Amino acid sequence: MSPSATPSRQPVPSILPTEPQPRSAPATEHPPATEREAAPVAASAPEAGGAVEQLILVLNHHHDDLDAVLTAVRRRGFTVVETRSVVETHRMLAKLRPTVIVLNPLMLQPTSVEFELIEPLQQGDEPLPVLLLLESADATRLIAHGVVPLADLDFLTKPFATEEVLFRLDLLLLARERQLRVRRRALELEGQVREDFKTGLINDRHFRTVQENEFKRAQRHHETLSLLLVDVDEFKTVNDTTEYAFGDEVLVHVARCMKQTIRTTDHAARFGGDEFAILLPHTNPTEAVHTANRVSQAISGNPVQNGRYAKQVTVSIGIATFDGRTRGSLDELRRQANMALHQAKRRGKNQVWLFSETDHSEREQANGS
Repeated sequence: MSPSATPSRQPVPSILPTEPQPRSAPATEHPPATEREAAPVAASAPEAGGAVEQLILVLNHHHDDLDAVLTAVRRRGFTVVETRSVVETHRMLAKLRPTVIVLNPLMLQPTSVEFELIEPLQQGDEPLPVLLLLESADATRLIAHGVVPLADLDFLTKPFATEEVLFRLDLLLLARERQLRVRRRALELEGQVREDFKTGLINDRHFRTVQENEFKRAQRHHETLSLLLVDVDEFKTVNDTTEYAFGDEVLVHVARCMKQTIRTTDHAARFGGDEFAILLPHTNPTEAVHTANRVSQAISGNPVQNGRYAKQVTVSIGIATFDGRTRGSLDELRRQANMALHQAKRRGKNQVWLFSETDHSEREQANGS
């Protein structure tokens, strides 16, 4: 994600109380979670400029009276959902994405089903902190032996004050926000490393990794994979007779036409200079030729022009396809696409050429003569 597209987030609101909150009278009956909190909404990344939804999911499996805590958190503007059984928790986690989980466990065991429910959620893109509410003996075991297989963890021992729970939640929310900022920045830097700075396409280095992954997938699932090599015709003449800035406009035009023509599952890259490539998963030779023709027509159909220069841009495209069943290699696919590109250039440029064994024979004869 580019820095300009990073969603904005509101600062995490403080949930520290300004004055002690009165404890509610003990509840005599606890209705199901869906009745206690009407239509809760999962917390998710906000739209740019939107508010951040903070959802606190309280897994009160020990059935303690937490009404004072829940009331205090709600008063600070947070959505709160409480569950009182593993079955109820499983159902809620299937529908909701909490910001923080407060776990009052039935028992503290490393293999507890409660931890099995939470642990996969912590493997997601966003951190999920957990606040454990423990008996003093369980807290001693936790410190001594580390029996909880969870990350982003804090705990409190019973009995505790409402203000102390709120303080720990506040710290977890602040730590979560810091982690999100670090992860967003890492994604921005990763995008900069992967992208060609002029065109926004995948760069050569990352495209090699993409090719390897897609080729292995095609081999494993016996699926077709097509490679298009695209070369801008007479690009040197463009640079020699105009300005380099206009040459960059030509490259951007080619890249834009490629991106607008291919599918979201395809991969377009720039190798440097005037050389481009498109990798087409699940694409047979006929489909690859059709795609290449559409790319060629899109590029040549709209001249590139600014105040001083105008140019109708054409490209030559070489195509090779791996059928997913015969023995082959990624290097062989590249060589075949490159031979097809040479044939397209040799036949007058502004051509689309699909590799055949005849091309290979002609190449060997030319090398032998």
